[in-house]
Amino acid sequence: MNAEELDRFELIGKDLEDLVHIVWQKRVLDVVLSSILIVAFSPIIVLILLAITAEGLITPRHRGPLFLTEERGSEGETFHLPKFRIIRMDAFREIRKTQKFQHIKPMESDPANVTKVGAVLKKFYFDELPQLFSILTGDMSFVGPRPWPLEAYYEELEKGIFRKRLIRPGLTGLVQATKGIENRPSEWKLDFAYIGFMKTEPSGWAKVALDLEILARSAKTVTEGKGL
Repeated sequence: MNAEELDRFELIGKDLEDLVHIVWQKRVLDVVLSSILIVAFSPIIVLILLAITAEGLITPRHRGPLFLTEERGSEGETFHLPKFRIIRMDAFREIRKTQKFQHIKPMESDPANVTKVGAVLKKFYFDELPQLFSILTGDMSFVGPRPWPLEAYYEELEKGIFRKRLIRPGLTGLVQATKGIENRPSEWKLDFAYIGFMKTEPSGWAKVALDLEILARSAKTVTEGKGL
């Protein structure tokens, strides 16, 4: 996918305000693919749980829950986004006391706050694996705008920008799939472009084809070390 190919999405959804209905083909893709990946990654998930537990036993300051969840906005409602815990709980509690962070991401950006196991999980995005269950249950989709913390979610709504409210959030999206492309549109334009395509494209299979293209591009972005 290059800058010229992005022209087919140009601001097609900029004026949308109504929720985008998730077609059954897209939902089938989410259920089938998430089920397959949960089974495929189940040994890794078990190893991660054991590693987090073992690190807590060896290093007391790294002890804490196996998972952390945060409230995120989705289709005008909220849901709990799960992640494997990769930060030290002592750092988590201290930062929450002294700073006005309302979400985990800023804490994870400082390596000093991250556990040894967490650093490995973060490098390979394994801390996001629990979100496969969110996709299976329908809180998320594989492809869509990334879910934001409620503070940022409501700030955009107050400005009249509805991209995070119009469609189910995703594990990845057009923003992540086009990372590294020169002169690409802004993130909000790309989100609206995807939303507009999902709203106006009559073929459910064409929507699935786009999702598969975005998933393939996102996987390539990760393997190239560009991150999501």
